[in-house]
Amino acid sequence: MGRNRRWIWAAGAFLACTAVLGARAAVQRHRLTVELATPRDLHRVAYVGSRACRACHLDHLATWKRTFHRTMTAEATPAFVKGDFGGATLDAAGVRTRMDRTPDGRYRMTFQRPGQPARVATVDRTVGSHRYQQYLTRIGDTYWRLPVAWSVTDGRWFPMTSAFLFRDPDPAAGGAGRDPDDPRPVFGGGDFDRHVTRWNDNCVFCHNVAPNPARDPRTGRFATTVAELGVACEACHGPGGEHAARNADPARRARLAGGAADPTIVNPSRLSPSRAADLCGRCHGQRLADDLAPFLAHGDPFVPGDDLAVESVPLWRDTALHGDRTAFAARFWEDGTARLTAYEYQGLLQSPCAMRGPLTCTDCHGMHEGDPRGQLRARFADSPNAMCTGCHPTFAARAALAAHAHHDPSGEGGRCVSCHMPRIVYGVLDVHRSHRIEVPEPARNASSGRPDACTGCHVDRTAAWAQTAAGRWWGTVRYPAGVRIPDGTAPQEAALGGEAVARAVAADALGRAPVTSPAQRRARLGVLLQVLATDRYPAVREIAWRAFRRLAAGDLTAELAGRAAYDPGAPAAARTLASLRLRNALLGAATPRPPPAPARVAEQDLEIGE
Repeated sequence: MGRNRRWIWAAGAFLACTAVLGARAAVQRHRLTVELATPRDLHRVAYVGSRACRACHLDHLATWKRTFHRTMTAEATPAFVKGDFGGATLDAAGVRTRMDRTPDGRYRMTFQRPGQPARVATVDRTVGSHRYQQYLTRIGDTYWRLPVAWSVTDGRWFPMTSAFLFRDPDPAAGGAGRDPDDPRPVFGGGDFDRHVTRWNDNCVFCHNVAPNPARDPRTGRFATTVAELGVACEACHGPGGEHAARNADPARRARLAGGAADPTIVNPSRLSPSRAADLCGRCHGQRLADDLAPFLAHGDPFVPGDDLAVESVPLWRDTALHGDRTAFAARFWEDGTARLTAYEYQGLLQSPCAMRGPLTCTDCHGMHEGDPRGQLRARFADSPNAMCTGCHPTFAARAALAAHAHHDPSGEGGRCVSCHMPRIVYGVLDVHRSHRIEVPEPARNASSGRPDACTGCHVDRTAAWAQTAAGRWWGTVRYPAGVRIPDGTAPQEAALGGEAVARAVAADALGRAPVTSPAQRRARLGVLLQVLATDRYPAVREIAWRAFRRLAAGDLTAELAGRAAYDPGAPAAARTLASLRLRNALLGAATPRPPPAPARVAEQDLEIGE
């Protein structure tokens, strides 16, 4: 009997403990349910850096490290520096720059203008690592962008004056005419220093996590901080302090593994299309705040998930600056389409797919997949048109696409982006696709002074020809005949006249468009040679040189195709001789031809910088 009582007591105790534990587990589950359903104000959360993500997100950390976001800003160490600092030199705008190392291994640049003392700058940080890399030097509390950069694409040094759409600098200008109130340090002086820029209240905002210039409004001094150099995890997911702390609980992690949302961090895929676009638009869409003082004193308050327009608005062609509604006009074509990079957000906002549909940046781009050069989602690698046919399935079939496009579905004319996202955007020595997704309209585009998609491939044709062809294929209601179209709209003409942006876009098109005959190819090469010899903008000449080599591939010897054959930054006389050598070698002239006539460049060229 006593034994039975002990057994009954033990069983009762066990059941009681089980009940207690079960009750506690239920309470814990309820508490976790409530906690996961409670929104957080991430503005009050601490940043912890990408290393804190390693324990749980090792795969995501690895794919992020493949991206160029990671190295948008970095300390100048051998792991990040791309440029040749082995004693290389660069001559530009009357200044010779030498890149080497100090005895203790630091990177440095020495700037020497004849008759003036040399100036030395150590390289403390790098900016970028994809197509080109810029360098920062620290002077006191401020980082300054140095006037020389490295082209990762071409493996050479170039002056920042040639990266943007500015005329050739005046080598004789020296340091004359400098505003005495200009706070920038002097490296080479004159035009050579035109693009020396302060990092603390400029580059810092888009190239780092949680940027804070911390500028003292009384003294103007900086105590700049960032949560992490480069564009790291918390730039897209928000500050992760609470997320890391709470997920030390295995029960919480198990609940999240089941698909529950976590309010302590931002998952961009769970945001609405507008808020997801805002996340990208913070850096990929130049913007302006009514009052910059708080941004400079305390940093950008935006965290992922915010409405970007609450604190700042995107720049447009007619955005006013101190009452001037033309201040930003040069950054856009006349119809309001961006013609510079870093305005992709504006292009999306102008696109019917976003205005009347759910399109957002991450529908096409994945931050943890695809080729790092564009980060297009991996599923589009073998079928780029799937980016569009996911929402427009009517054109997925080959026959339907051919009927719609009136081009071979296998060719460039069968790619959706060729017609609806043409290459009309300039960005640091290259021409990129517009992110304003639209129907091509040759006459309207030409009347706005911008290139059109049709002649971007049919480079020897005019917008008038394209308008007529479009009317024949898609109807004269949308494409009426007899519309007045300006002259000079064919890229073979536009490369020699008009604004610098239009010339750059035209020169790029001459090297990319399909070649249909030997005569057409010769004509294009002749135009590009004239641009190489006579255009006054080094950036336009650089793009023309790349187009020339692309078009002449296979016919140029290694010597003539190399960097030594032609230097876009060389003086005019040297460029003319180099273009003549290329002409004679490639086109088979028996005797040297006379120098080409000067390009028909408009006198009112706009100088477009950053």
